[in-house]
Amino acid sequence: MKTWKRFGQTTFLFALILSFLFLYGNAQAAEVNKTFKAKETVEIRTVSGDCVVKKGKSGEIKVRVVYDYSPDCFEPVFMEEGDTLVLKEKFHNTGEMKSCSGKSKWTVIVPEKTDIDFSSASGELKLDGLTGTMKAKVASGDITVNHFKGKVKIKSASGAIQATDVEGHLKIKTASGDINLRHVTGGFEISTASGDVEARDVEFTEASELTSVSGDVNIELAKSPTVDLDLKAVSGDVTLDYNGNPIKGYFVFKGMVKKFSCPFPFDNGEEERYSPFGTKYLKKGDSPKITLKAVSGRLTLKK
Repeated sequence: MKTWKRFGQTTFLFALILSFLFLYGNAQAAEVNKTFKAKETVEIRTVSGDCVVKKGKSGEIKVRVVYDYSPDCFEPVFMEEGDTLVLKEKFHNTGEMKSCSGKSKWTVIVPEKTDIDFSSASGELKLDGLTGTMKAKVASGDITVNHFKGKVKIKSASGAIQATDVEGHLKIKTASGDINLRHVTGGFEISTASGDVEARDVEFTEASELTSVSGDVNIELAKSPTVDLDLKAVSGDVTLDYNGNPIKGYFVFKGMVKKFSCPFPFDNGEEERYSPFGTKYLKKGDSPKITLKAVSGRLTLKK
């Protein structure tokens, strides 16, 4: 008897789930496609929508947005303001968020030389193949930049940031999230409060600073730097790997003396010591000046 009772309860629950899916789970995705003349700048303002921006073959801007929000609460907006195209998400009845659930994705195809200005509360951005200026500001969302040449400025409260095959000046700041750089050439202003900074196959052409408060800073060089570098961590390690390139410059180690790791003897005549912290110097040339600093982590210079 108990078995039949359980069977009946299970059947009822299954039927209830099917009814729910039938009534609420069949929302049809809407799609909007627009084409515009080339603009100097494209501004993209999303609330939670993800966005892909990539280089096209024509001289036009093509926009595709797919969403499954109810049309009563969501509206994609397209505005031309001089030499700027503005794309944004507009929500109606925002005080009744329960009746406005869904997702959206924007795909924007632009000419190679187009500046991009992106902002979102919780959306992600993937950008590929452009030249110019790229700015992004997100509260929570990952940002990926590939095959880009120009200026990059990114500010994120929470999200991972990745840049690959980029040439130019990178200014990246995040409160919580890892920063990963691969095959990047240029100047760097990089900082994260909670996360690691990983840079592989990088070439510095401008004086640069890379900092993590509670994470590691790991740099692997593609070429010996000829500009000043400032590498810092508070509660993490700092590693500078020359990856077989010639080690040249004036090196300054600041931190816990017992956690200094260097393949050469330090210049003891210039050593400053404040137990257990101190400063040690390594002279392999007059310039560039390269500083490795950590409060409680290990400082490592590799051949």
